[in-house]
This record gives sequence, C-alpha cells and structure tokens, in this order.
Amino acid sequence: MRGTEPYHHWPIRATVYATAMSLAGAATGVVFAAAGAGVEALWPDARLPLAAALGVIALAFALHELEFVRLAVPGRDWQVPVEWVRSGYYQSAAVWGVLVGAGVFTRITYAALPVLLAWLFVSGNVPFGALAGLTYGATRAASIYLSVTTHDTEETISLGQRLMGIAPAAHQWVGLALAAFAVYLLAAPYIP
Repeated sequence: MRGTEPYHHWPIRATVYATAMSLAGAATGVVFAAAGAGVEALWPDARLPLAAALGVIALAFALHELEFVRLAVPGRDWQVPVEWVRSGYYQSAAVWGVLVGAGVFTRITYAALPVLLAWLFVSGNVPFGALAGLTYGATRAASIYLSVTTHDTEETISLGQRLMGIAPAAHQWVGLALAAFAVYLLAAPYIP
C-alpha cells in the first residue's frame, strides 16, 4: 500500500485502511447475524439443527486446516482492481479496506471465516455479530502496522516472507480451534 507516497502519510493511510477494514468486518457480522435472527423469527426451532450442521462443517474444515483432507474454502478468487485504488492516498486505503475487511468479496485464506459467518447466522445475535466482525476486520488489518518500521523495499519483502512463514502454524492453530468449536456445537445439546 505504501507505493511512492511520502513516509509521513503512511501511518494515516494505514489507520484509514485499518478503520475501513474493521468497520466493514462489523457490517458483515451484522448482516449475517441479522439474517439469522430473521430466519429464527420465521422458524423458531432452526437453531439446533443449524448448529449441528455447522458442527459437522466446522469439523470438516478443521480436518482441512490440519491437512487431513483438501476442501475448497468458500470465497471468491477476486482481487481489488488496481484502478479502484489509484484515486488518492486515503480514498484508495478506504476502498481497499472495505473490500478486504468485509471478508466476502476477496480470497479467503483460512476456513475459520466462513465458519464464523455461519455461526453469526446461526446465533442471530446482532451485537455479537458486530463485535465478531469488528474483531475480524481489526485483526486482519493489524499486520499492516508491522510494516510501519520498514523503510525500504527489501525490508518490506523480508517482513512479508517472515509473515508468510508463520502461515503453516497459523493453519494448524485454526484447525485446532475449529475442531474444538465443532466438538462444542455437536456436544452442547447433550451437556446438562
């Protein structure tokens, strides 16, 4: 995102990007939770069968993240067009942040996001949806601040390589978290 902009613009642009990403994540969380609340209003007994189905899906994606099976993670293989982000430092940061932060317009790298969105739908809890979506957007945007200390292209590339190096471990942690969530969803109805 830095390109050829003056360095003093970078922290402001990163903050615009992170804010847009966080707010877009919150909006997505609200949409999914509100849709679920609507379904629950029409079908009050929907939560238990939907939670059980989500437990099975979460378990399948846990196995995917732990590399026992290969599944296609739902999402779009779309990237933000360059023309959309060439209109000023701050406007482009906001556009990019909204499109990436929403989580549903671009590539999804971890299977936890579709499971989270499905859980927001199943729960139908709009305030929780806003908080969970905000947390997703803010967490995804946090990595942008890691590059604030880099001042040249080589340092930025090295940082990117180090971040990509932790991806396998992150997938393992996501897989374990999804497995625990699946067990919770599948066992919860039977726990007194």
